[in-house]
Amino acid sequence: MKRSQREAAARGSTHLSRLSLPAVRSNGSFEGSDILAEAGAVPAILLCQVYRGVMAWALTPAAEHAGLFPPGAAAETRRLMREAPLPEELRPALETVCGLFDDPAGTDPRVVAEACVRIGEWAERKGDAPATALCFAQVAASCMPNDAPMAYRAGYTARRQATWDLAELWFRHSSTVSRRTRDWRSHATSYLALGNNFYYQGRYAQARREHLKALRVSKRHGLRELQAKAYHDLLAIAVVTNDAESADALAQRAFRAYGPHHENVPTLAHDIALFWHAAGQYARALRVFQALLPHFSQPERRLMLLGSIGREAGECGARETFAEVWQEVWHLAPTLQGVSGLSPTMVQLAQGALRLEEWTFAERAARYALQVAKSRGEADAVAAAEELLDMIESRSVVATTPWTPYSGNRGDAEFLADELVSTLESAAANL
Repeated sequence: MKRSQREAAARGSTHLSRLSLPAVRSNGSFEGSDILAEAGAVPAILLCQVYRGVMAWALTPAAEHAGLFPPGAAAETRRLMREAPLPEELRPALETVCGLFDDPAGTDPRVVAEACVRIGEWAERKGDAPATALCFAQVAASCMPNDAPMAYRAGYTARRQATWDLAELWFRHSSTVSRRTRDWRSHATSYLALGNNFYYQGRYAQARREHLKALRVSKRHGLRELQAKAYHDLLAIAVVTNDAESADALAQRAFRAYGPHHENVPTLAHDIALFWHAAGQYARALRVFQALLPHFSQPERRLMLLGSIGREAGECGARETFAEVWQEVWHLAPTLQGVSGLSPTMVQLAQGALRLEEWTFAERAARYALQVAKSRGEADAVAAAEELLDMIESRSVVATTPWTPYSGNRGDAEFLADELVSTLESAAANL
């Protein structure tokens, strides 16, 4: 972009903002054909026509909107609406688009964008129309090129579908727009989203860089909750990159920044307990995992927490705790056959049983994990279960070695554990 263009962009030129929008991509032969591929899930011809018409309008300068659509565009769309098996919840949004086709020069872009958001959310809720959801998230953001939250929404939809490069483009657009409009909350949030986009790809150095940017922005503008989230995300990176000393400090900073009453504290406590497990602080991790049980009532999340408790109980020789967890896991397992956390939970349970030298229990859990993992194509869980079965067969228990020596201040860590457990127990009393 030339200097004159950059200066115009800094002044908020809508036309130049449109030029800088991320490229909208189609995997088909023409733009919007991805929607047609989902014809079994959505009224595809209608939605494809609507999408293409709105995108053409969004990417056309406002001065050229008059006469953009042929006179019969709205009537043709309404005909398709009458003939298509159309869910009633879509009709108000599609009527808004018909109004756009009738009067392209006089229609408010935000009204059109919000109609597209509603269509995209409907497609996302269906669960079998990801291309339609992404198309309408992108066209909504294209209607409002100076709206950072709209761009963030498009990036978030792309990230949920693991379309990493497209998500990155939209998050960067959100960051650019929010900086220009001095929307510092959106600016910090965009950096956090970018960081997580890299994190999910295993690109930890890039993730850390973006989270540090989010931390600086949130500190500079007094956004305490976003500071906490930045510390929390940096903690996750420190753990997976074996940076124990940084993780220890970040855990405490994240908890202080959230404060004891924030809704994210249980999730943070879980992540801190995972860090302590990795650092070989099993008793400390077990205390926190147990205090989390009242906060994890949703069956899938509870199942995974129980797996962590079972593993930790094995490391600590806590046979009674292991027995309690064993019973609840096998009670939940038949109802959760289709979830991704079942085989990892059974692997953890087998690990706990192995540490206790409960060979029969260990074999049962490992074989169940192997069966489920094979049926779901979960290669990591298959490998872990097979390794456990080899150990069970040879009756060998490998000495556990933490990924790095724990060099933090044990007194501070124990004090943090006390605070976390106290906070979680107090909050549980009010659930």
